[in-house]
Amino acid sequence: MLTLTEEQWQALQQGEARQFVSMVCDEFLANRPDMLVQPGREAVLARMQNAHDYAARVGFTSTPHIMRLMYLSADAVRIHDDPLVNGYLCKRGATPEQRLDEIDAIMRNKLQGMN
Repeated sequence: MLTLTEEQWQALQQGEARQFVSMVCDEFLANRPDMLVQPGREAVLARMQNAHDYAARVGFTSTPHIMRLMYLSADAVRIHDDPLVNGYLCKRGATPEQRLDEIDAIMRNKLQGMN
């Protein structure tokens, strides 16, 4: 049986997380070639990595919601660091995923009102 040290286990998990973020980034850029040109893949990847790290810190467990936050962060740099957004996502009474769904609904409503 293979046994890993805690350090090896953490390194394995971090490698898998980096690979996941990279794959999501490439998927995003395939649909948004404008972002590939400006700000570029490395910038988008960094934005998404920050969002992924944030999601882990605040307790996101749903992969689709983590990806949604990463996509949002690609366009709205470090949106999760905005005190209002962070406060709302971390507010008691609902999961971060439920709060993100609420933010999405508010944004959709605002965008529809602009048309």
